[in-house]
Parts: sequence; C-alpha cells; structure tokens
Amino acid sequence: MMWFFRSSSFLFLSILLFHQEALISKNSDGITISKIEKNYDLQIKARNLAQGELILVKIIPKKKAVVDLDLRLTADGEEIPLSTIGVNRVGFIPISPERKPGPLLLELFSKILFVKYGSKKYQLDIKKTDFIVIQKQSISLDTKYTSSNLSKETYQFIEECSKAKSEAFLNKSESQISSGFQYPVKEVYITSPFYVRRDYNKKKGRPHGGLDFRGAKGTPIYAIQDGTVVLAKEMYYEGNFTIIDHGNKIFSYYMHQSKLLVKSGDKISKGQIIGHIGSTGMSTGPHLHLGFKIGETVINPESVLFLSDL
Repeated sequence: MMWFFRSSSFLFLSILLFHQEALISKNSDGITISKIEKNYDLQIKARNLAQGELILVKIIPKKKAVVDLDLRLTADGEEIPLSTIGVNRVGFIPISPERKPGPLLLELFSKILFVKYGSKKYQLDIKKTDFIVIQKQSISLDTKYTSSNLSKETYQFIEECSKAKSEAFLNKSESQISSGFQYPVKEVYITSPFYVRRDYNKKKGRPHGGLDFRGAKGTPIYAIQDGTVVLAKEMYYEGNFTIIDHGNKIFSYYMHQSKLLVKSGDKISKGQIIGHIGSTGMSTGPHLHLGFKIGETVINPESVLFLSDL
C-alpha cells in the first residue's frame, strides 16, 4: 500500500485507511483526509484528531445513481446520523474529552435497492489533549451560589431549571444544518478555554464544559448555525439561557445573557441575533459561555467553529 502526504512539513499522523490509497494533509487549516472509493469519495475533516474535538465526515457521490445510495455510518459501533447537504452526505462525530486516546474505527455500510449491505472500514488514531489545569486559592461568587442553606423556593427553582434543560436536550428533529458554522460574536477574545479545570485549595474542580468569550454587557450574540430554539428562559446557574436544536441531536447553547431575544419554538437562521452578552446566573463578569453537544457528548466549540465550510 502506498501513502501520499501533502503538507508544509513531514506529517507524523497515525492513521490507517483500508482498501485503497488515501491523501492526507495537515496544516494551519487542520486535517483533511481524502479517500477515493469506487462509487464515492470520502472526506474527513477536523481541526485535530484528538479528545474533545469534532470530526466531519463527508461522502461525495461520483454519479447520479449513487446519490440515493442507502448509507449507514458507525464510529466504534455507534450510529452516526447522516444528513444531506446538496448531493453530499454529512455526518458529525463527537470525540468525548474523556475518551481514551487510541484507534477509532469508522465503518460505512452501503446498499443499493435490495442488494445486501457491503462495508468499508477506516481507522483513525485519536490523540490525547492536554487540557489546562489551574491551581487557585479562592474565587468570589455571590453567596447564593456557595451557601448550603438555601430556601425551599430556591431549591424548587433549581430543580425546575434542571428539568427544563434535560427535556430540551431530549428533543429529536431532522438536520437543519445546510452550511458551515460561524462565531457567536464579532470580536473574538476567549477568556476561558474548553475543559480547563480550576482546582481550589487543592480540591479538584469540574472541567469547564464550554468556551467563554469576553464582551461588554449588551454586545450582540449571534446563532452559530440554523436551528430551532428549544429553551429560552432565566435559569439559576446559567442565567438567561438559550438552547438551539440543529437536528440529529446536535445542540448549541448560550449562557449568562443580559437579554433574551428569542423564545422556544422560534426558527433561527445562522447569524441571527439571539440575545446580548451579560453576567446573569453564576458569573463573575460579562461574558458569553458557548456550549456545544451531540447526544450526551460535550465537545470543544472551537472545533465546531473551525468547520466554517462544509
């Protein structure tokens, strides 16, 4: 088997693609893997093949008859929903930040009419991500978030918020994604990266499940992708909180807003203003916390925003 590498420098990328030759490139634009098959071309694109990242898989048919090909994609045996953008099939594979580094097996099943399924296998090597750990002595938060003596009404509100969030993430819909993703703010300044962990007084803290963008109170927040609002309300910890369903169990969510400009059920277009930056909920200053999850897996929003072109 011969390998072809295209890069500004020699590429040390551990990847094995079965059946035929592959073209692999890695540069400032991330990683792109192209694989030529008989009926289609397979393209894999990601910022990085590592923990906490999002991987885009694109199946490009070579002829009209293949457009209606019955296809299924799995990653380590789990079904990855495929949606149609133009004539291409597109799937998003979330790599959990807690997943162990090592081989990820992709299998693509295809069937035409009543012919038995055939399959192709592709193996990727998922690398370890060195998430930041910060040792701190203290943090200043409103006592209502640190006190163990809360009122009955407060506990009830916290429970209602938790239930509303859980129900929103259970929503199931068809894919609403038809193009790449965009940043939620015009001026990008990240103040807290994904999965950074702050340990206080040698006590292990929880990893940061999103990405924080600095911004003055009132700064517009833009939807990163087309979708439907499944939750827009004041929450105890998240403050003014919006969840957008993009279909196929793909969700983006926006915390600590000073003002909500959408409501549950609204159809949203990418780039639409959905609210303003604020410091509501459990927050120490004005910022936007952007989160992104597929199914039950939270991933680094930077790896999502990297996919500005599908």
